[in-house]
Amino acid sequence: MILAIESATPRGSVALVSGGAVRAEVFLLPGPRASGSFITAVEALFAAAGAASGDVSAVAVSAGPGAFTGLRVGMSAAKGFCFGWGVPLVPVPTLLALAHRFPGEGRIVCPVQDARRGEVYAALFRWIGGGLARLSPDMAIAPALLPGRIPDGDVLLCGDGVGPFGALFREALGDRAILVSGDEGLPRASAVGIVGERVFRDGGAEDPRTAVPFYLRSTSAEPLRPHP
Repeated sequence: MILAIESATPRGSVALVSGGAVRAEVFLLPGPRASGSFITAVEALFAAAGAASGDVSAVAVSAGPGAFTGLRVGMSAAKGFCFGWGVPLVPVPTLLALAHRFPGEGRIVCPVQDARRGEVYAALFRWIGGGLARLSPDMAIAPALLPGRIPDGDVLLCGDGVGPFGALFREALGDRAILVSGDEGLPRASAVGIVGERVFRDGGAEDPRTAVPFYLRSTSAEPLRPHP
């Protein structure tokens, strides 16, 4: 069983996933939070699922890009659970997990998270054969430039960047754009857990002592870290 943590946006959540199925999911109250708030949420999660810490094989955490403070707090909480339970950590790219929420064979999905500073975090994926193929690296990009990166055909845009920039995307893409905004379009721990379970099965766990969030900015001179 995988414990999953999502904290890349103010609407954090935790979930338990086993065999590709969501056993339970609990949402945190919006706003600033500390690592301790995840302890209370996980206790409620175990109670809802009839599970215990001994049932957990790994902890999957939304690793970014996203809100800097949220990512740090989520990673800190995930490491605490890993150390306490003696299980590995599975970092999951936030945009990949978000795209996973919107399946549809052949569909192009573009998760868009508001990065502030006049940019959004975005990436492009296509559903092929029941899985997601990555069409681009994660990007920190001006919203007006994003439509020019999207291939021909319909595209589903999701994430908290759709609210403030949806009109811009609609004007640039017309009827090609399927916009999913509000809570329905946000990252969720259940998706982090489903993706994280696959990553864990494929050997993608990391040592919690050295794992760090994936911070992304267009001005960074560092190369992008490969994502599963």
